[in-house]
Amino acid sequence: MKRIFLLPLLGVVGALAFTPSLRAIDFAEASAASSSYPIAKLPTTIDLNPVSETDIRAYYSALDGKNLYGDDLLKALKPILKNGQEYHSYDSSNGRPIWQAYEITDRDWELSPASETQYGTYDAATNRLVNYQYGTSYSDPKNNPYQHLYYRNRGVEKARWRAWDHHGDNAGTDREHIWPKGHGFGGTDPNTGKETTAAGARGDLHHLVAADSYVNSSSHNYYSYGFVDPAKRDDDAGEKYKIDGVKVVDGNYRGTSQTLGSGIVFEPQDCDKGDIARACFYMVARYNNLAGNDDTIDGGNPNLTLIDELSPKESVISTATNAVGYGLLKDLLAWHRLDPVDDYEIHRNDLIYRNYEKNRNPFIDFPEWVDAIWGSVTLGPDNRTHVSRDDSAAYKASHKAAPSTDKVYQDRQSGGDTPTPTPTPTPTPTPTPSSNTQIPLWVWIAVGAGAAVVLVVFVVILIKSPKARKATRKAVKGATKGSRKSSGSTRKSSSKGRKRK
Repeated sequence: MKRIFLLPLLGVVGALAFTPSLRAIDFAEASAASSSYPIAKLPTTIDLNPVSETDIRAYYSALDGKNLYGDDLLKALKPILKNGQEYHSYDSSNGRPIWQAYEITDRDWELSPASETQYGTYDAATNRLVNYQYGTSYSDPKNNPYQHLYYRNRGVEKARWRAWDHHGDNAGTDREHIWPKGHGFGGTDPNTGKETTAAGARGDLHHLVAADSYVNSSSHNYYSYGFVDPAKRDDDAGEKYKIDGVKVVDGNYRGTSQTLGSGIVFEPQDCDKGDIARACFYMVARYNNLAGNDDTIDGGNPNLTLIDELSPKESVISTATNAVGYGLLKDLLAWHRLDPVDDYEIHRNDLIYRNYEKNRNPFIDFPEWVDAIWGSVTLGPDNRTHVSRDDSAAYKASHKAAPSTDKVYQDRQSGGDTPTPTPTPTPTPTPTPSSNTQIPLWVWIAVGAGAAVVLVVFVVILIKSPKARKATRKAVKGATKGSRKSSGSTRKSSSKGRKRK
């Protein structure tokens, strides 16, 4: 799933690695429910540069020296992810900001490189889009780039889709909540019978992705994630939904849980498994009430947790004391290992951080922190059957978070989808002769002759005698002639030596 787009000069990338002050984000005078999350306007200057390792470590620096793991780590991550986070409206009544943001966050940078931008300008020197114009509807799509769609078979040409080709109706794309909005937030409030429209988790781009409509609504729906027993598939999306007779969503199934042996779960194609798992891990880190001090738990700011049970089918709104669970955690842990962090995921994380939300998914930056919080699983040879799980305190402690020294998962200079630039060759320095270096004979002769001349001149100056000066000139002339003769002889000998080689 590696993607490619144009890269500016490496030096400029480094200099501009973190310049949030340049982000053209304007705030509307709007808030949502009691969470009071501000609604931001979409930026028109878009920074495509990778975020440096130094800045990533600085982002999590509040954890330095604390050696946290388990719930303590989740508790400490929440204020980091929440601080300064911005949201964009999910509701069509406020325009189409999420669909518009997808033009950048969920763009296929290989099929639609930044250099192809027509409504706006790509500045290769700074790796930014300037005066970018988003599409507003099917009739006014503007740049209309190709998108990276979840559940779509991205190697199949018929599966390719542009940002404004078509939305919904089981025949296009959806805004897919990886964590279903009915499980803890954004669903139908049982007290009012109306859908919760509060800003917050419902519009969080770290789990709100562009996806195939059919698989989203018919296959995933509200079902928990998990391995489906191959012999008990109720829905094979690849067989049921095709474009011009071509399979475009093969590998997405709904059916009986292989892990539990009963109950219905949804299993996505392999290349989406890890991305989905890490989005779920993010949701729990960002939206929890483990500290017990968040008095604004509501439809925008839920209280979430991950479980090894099937999630409820009906809409459930969380409370400050009752977290709403989603799973299956054991299978998500397996997916995290089977489908490691890739370039597309890294770059999307950076784009959201720089331009849209100002926060990050820590499990893309530091994948081992998953082990520190939830432990790990061991699978059998089929990579589907669980052999064991280690969620002991000792195991988690061995993976405790240390952002100043833990490995950041990537070479950050690669810029996610951007290929690593070919470095400018460093000139080979001229070697300094060591004490064992052999100095040619003619050099010693020349140096000695020069020293003799200087000495004679010095003596002449001292004695100030016309007779001595005459003798000195004669000596100098002889010494110089001898030096030239020796030097020429040495060079001739050296030249003959090179010809023999």
